[in-house]
Amino acid sequence: MCGIYGIINDKNNQAATTVLEGLKKLEYRGYDSWGVVIIPENQQELKIDKHIGKIGDATTNLSQGSTALGHTRWATHGGVTDINAHPHLDCTKKLAVIHNGIVENYQEIKEELLKNKHQFVSETDTEVIAHLIEEKSKSKKINEAIFETFKLLRGSNAIAVLDFNSKTIIACRNGSPLVVGLGNNQYFLASDVPAFLKETNQVYFLNDGEAVVLSNSGVKLFDLETEKEKKLTPQILDWKLEDAEKSGFPHFLIKEIYEQLKTIPKTVSINEKTITQLASKIKSGYKVVLTGCGTASYCTLAAKYFFAKQGINAQSIPAYEFMPFSKFIDNKTLVFAISQSGETADTLIAVREAKKKGAEIVAVVNARGSTLERLADMVLSVGAGPEIAVVSTKAFTSQLSTLYLLTTAVKNNYEAGKEKIKNLSEILKDWLNPALINQLIDTAKMLMNEEHMYLIGKHLNYPATLEFALKIKETSYIHAEPFAAGELKHGVITLIQKGTPCFVLTSQDEVKDEVLSSAAELKARGGLIIGISPFESNEFDILIKTPDLGDLTIFPNIIVGQLLGYYLGVGRGADPDKPRNLAKSVTVK
Repeated sequence: MCGIYGIINDKNNQAATTVLEGLKKLEYRGYDSWGVVIIPENQQELKIDKHIGKIGDATTNLSQGSTALGHTRWATHGGVTDINAHPHLDCTKKLAVIHNGIVENYQEIKEELLKNKHQFVSETDTEVIAHLIEEKSKSKKINEAIFETFKLLRGSNAIAVLDFNSKTIIACRNGSPLVVGLGNNQYFLASDVPAFLKETNQVYFLNDGEAVVLSNSGVKLFDLETEKEKKLTPQILDWKLEDAEKSGFPHFLIKEIYEQLKTIPKTVSINEKTITQLASKIKSGYKVVLTGCGTASYCTLAAKYFFAKQGINAQSIPAYEFMPFSKFIDNKTLVFAISQSGETADTLIAVREAKKKGAEIVAVVNARGSTLERLADMVLSVGAGPEIAVVSTKAFTSQLSTLYLLTTAVKNNYEAGKEKIKNLSEILKDWLNPALINQLIDTAKMLMNEEHMYLIGKHLNYPATLEFALKIKETSYIHAEPFAAGELKHGVITLIQKGTPCFVLTSQDEVKDEVLSSAAELKARGGLIIGISPFESNEFDILIKTPDLGDLTIFPNIIVGQLLGYYLGVGRGADPDKPRNLAKSVTVK
């Protein structure tokens, strides 16, 4: 949830400013507050600058120095205040701690520390970590004190500690992501690569149960259980700096929506070997279970329909509701776990439970080096590149395209599936034109002051309505509620009044007439009917026309929701990249 960034040996001796700029690239991980701590030149204690609010236009007046550590916060324990912002100091002001996660046993630790006269100034669970390290460092080396402290913390956590005396940054991981960057005599620690991608693409993703010590001379990797050093083998990422920049777009969200013109067809040229292997397993009788949270969950539901088209009875189970159904998992089950970040807590819990049952895990993931990737038996890396906006767009469509290709491979139509995705991408390029954008902007202006919208769809357009509605909610804070078209007669239609905006998502399919009949019912009750459709109909008051692509019409139908959500959010004064109360990676339960 939170963002962590630190540097050793800043080449400009402006480590605080460097960290602040890096944190701005991680703001999607949390933007309740931010803070930076530095080892200042010619001073005898750490100096901190921290504030509530978004970090976008922030500056810092911290002194010069080559080593600093910073944090962006998504609050879980303690209110959103300057005092509760990270970093947190110990009593001596020689140790500073930042933290991503929840310390489930912080109260009992705090009670013991209070008995030893430690002074607390915040309401957070994080501050106890600083004081516990201070207490242990009275009799142990700093590395040992930090490692022992971390092993006492219950829950999913990652911590980073800046130690004034040793001039080191020491970090530990259990469940929350950490990555080290190895530059030219500069060393970086972060929650995610974009923070330091400008300086290096040579990285090491920490595993659970590992720790690192960053010093002026380099980076050392440790096993937390044995506390012994182990070999650090970095990898080179193929990400480019421009992937994590706005590149002239006003927001990351709109940039990433347009990037789908490249990321969707890219799925055709990757994962072929793995897709072929998985198709073979499914044909041999393996059960298919798909799981994820939020947007990823809607991707699993859409994939369930794709599998059904090929005669495969796949199950879609939201990860947060996985446990009651885990009894049906066995060693002839493929569990597809879908996640943009690969760090979603509920998804990881579901995956670990499925592994206990003997299932083979398939990670359908975008971010590199994630926990999910390492837990999986097979990986479908969708290759969409860094997705900075909190609202997922290109990762979703790349995951859905990848799963579509798998379903075609199961029925020995993989090459034909590839051609359909290529054709989809070419048609999207022509369709996504200024006339469409102007129509969407006009529609957004018309709907800007609405507080309630409803959406209906059937078959593949049912998961499309779920994702479409989520984009509206996330970006504009408008209540957008999706329904299967058949639910209208079962109570839902009572919500419709004169002028109520009602989106009707359709395709040229066998249920087209049923959906139009439902649209007529909405219209008869006074609803304003907005068709998202490849065809015209008398039932539509407004038509936003999408290409006729058969089953793949789901892609443009959802992209309309992405774009409309973006323009509604901008028009209503929301930040489309960083919606209120949300963070990109939900690493806590």
